[in-house]
Amino acid sequence: MIIRLHIPYVVMREFQTQQREIYSKDLDKAIYGVSGLARKQLDSALLDNLNDIKEKLEKDSESILDSAESQFTDWAKNIGAEIYPLCIDQTNAALEAYFQGKPPLKSVKNRNDIPDSFIVQSVNKLRSEVGEIHVVVEDVKIRDAFSVGDKITTYENLSDFIESEPIQHELNDLDLIDNIDQIVDAIEQNENDNPEIMNFIANNVGESIVWKTFTDSSIRDDNNEATINSYGESEDVELCFNDIAYYGNGQFGIPFDLKILVLADYYIFKSDFYCMDPEKEHVPYVSDHNKHYFEAEEEFELCISGLVSIEIDRDNINLEDIALSINEEDFVIDEITDIQLC
Repeated sequence: MIIRLHIPYVVMREFQTQQREIYSKDLDKAIYGVSGLARKQLDSALLDNLNDIKEKLEKDSESILDSAESQFTDWAKNIGAEIYPLCIDQTNAALEAYFQGKPPLKSVKNRNDIPDSFIVQSVNKLRSEVGEIHVVVEDVKIRDAFSVGDKITTYENLSDFIESEPIQHELNDLDLIDNIDQIVDAIEQNENDNPEIMNFIANNVGESIVWKTFTDSSIRDDNNEATINSYGESEDVELCFNDIAYYGNGQFGIPFDLKILVLADYYIFKSDFYCMDPEKEHVPYVSDHNKHYFEAEEEFELCISGLVSIEIDRDNINLEDIALSINEEDFVIDEITDIQLC
């Protein structure tokens, strides 16, 4: 079976315009920040450089925003996805649904539901051209717009799609799925004897969390968030074999938890800092940032959750000595799923 990703035009544009808005906000912040510096009492050469930077950002802003949009189409092209364009049939059907209040619209002439209506009509047209299709969509209104007999199977998220019977059937190559419990037990026993996976996580998780932000009400930042700038050694690494997932091609994903000490910085309002009582609470190290804020650096103990992927040679599975089937060079920390204060 060959899986081909079809992306409706409206879905593509929703994502692209969202990315454009995010990049635009960052651009505005950057230009505002440089403009603020350029108004300070600095060396004339530095002021000239700052003005040059501001002019270049303003000149290149449209190119930056266009590039933000093109990332999506480049990604779609690289994976062989097909952007499904609008056509007159979809437009007519979507607008009729708008005027008549048909699903996914909840009422007549509900403008907020117009994009959803176009997405539904794109899926309907695609279904009529290629037959049975599978749709991954989080929006309940869109899922409810398709009936059981439509030859359209919907999933709330990608995980549900991967776990669906057709996909799992395809992943059942070389009888690996039939022996999944024995394979997982062998991996777990091997890890108990020789903690290669936990050592890998302990040695590499730092680079996966550096420059990431975390939030807690105790952080005296306006947004209660801090950014990790350095890290120490991790401790108490645990693998959650009960929740191990098989992705296919001999690749497994194993959730993990650990603790780690990090240094993180945030911005504290100067008056808030001066109100801190060193005898009752920890006072962070600070340096001057601007007229109103200090840049603070503080040590935090964080509880990290994530997902590590390992790969076994599915063509040569040795349950007696699974280490012979595992390639340590293929270990990857796929995702950091949660960062919070311990």
